[in-house]
Amino acid sequence: METISAPVVSEIRDLTGTLARRVTELTRAAYRAGDLVPGLPVADGAVAGPEELHEDLAGGAHLWVAAVGGSPVGAVRAVRTDDGAWEVRRLAVAPWHRRGGTARLLLRRLEESAFTAGADRVVLDAVVERGNPAFYARVGYTAVRHFGAEDKPLSEVRMERGPGSPERGRCSVPHTPGTAVLWWSVPRGSLCSVVPVQEVPGPEAAPTAPFGREDATFVGVDLSPEPEASGRRPILDALSVDAAYQDGDALTFDAPVHELSAYRRPRLSHPDVLAWWRSPSVRLARHT
Repeated sequence: METISAPVVSEIRDLTGTLARRVTELTRAAYRAGDLVPGLPVADGAVAGPEELHEDLAGGAHLWVAAVGGSPVGAVRAVRTDDGAWEVRRLAVAPWHRRGGTARLLLRRLEESAFTAGADRVVLDAVVERGNPAFYARVGYTAVRHFGAEDKPLSEVRMERGPGSPERGRCSVPHTPGTAVLWWSVPRGSLCSVVPVQEVPGPEAAPTAPFGREDATFVGVDLSPEPEASGRRPILDALSVDAAYQDGDALTFDAPVHELSAYRRPRLSHPDVLAWWRSPSVRLARHT
């Protein structure tokens, strides 16, 4: 098995044009390869040029670059917010250098600088449909608020980490009142059910799949603030358009979840629905 070399992380204070181009190239590659499911709007980091990086640093942003043998393999930026926090921007690890702890190492260096400078927390916004919150929870960030993105029909979650936070966080906030859509992946298809929020477990405790399917893998939760009495029927009507079979609040689909628009971008299927949690196992299912 090939061993991934440990990178050296440095804060960049004098950004050359060559380094800006190389950081931009790896950032674009990382964002283009990073989506959990296909068909999402293009991520800003996949198209941003070196000028954005220069502008960020000119405006007071910090930049850390991870390098192996002098070649950049990862980067992250941070900006100070008006309320005493530092905000993570453009965390990226080159696709050819992943799963070696580089992203965690970059974040820890950013956090060290932030807390040393007096920040009370480090914050970030992660897109649920892209699968990003699960990673940030693994490295200690905890969700505090879900909201709809303003510029794209996607769902985001604000996550934060303070000094002394545990090594593992939480990728979604406790459920608010409303209606939930639960998603499962099954061989050659998918399932979902629409239920009151109080019946929804956390990501670590998978509910029993409908139709007695023991081969189902729990892969996601969507939530609507609409109460079950008024919210369930419109959501079921929207989902049933692509369903192969419906029995009460449960539906089956002949397509895998990563091909279903309602799973990839639930805000397009029903404007009140936000993606609340997505399992990273969906990425694996796409290639099996």
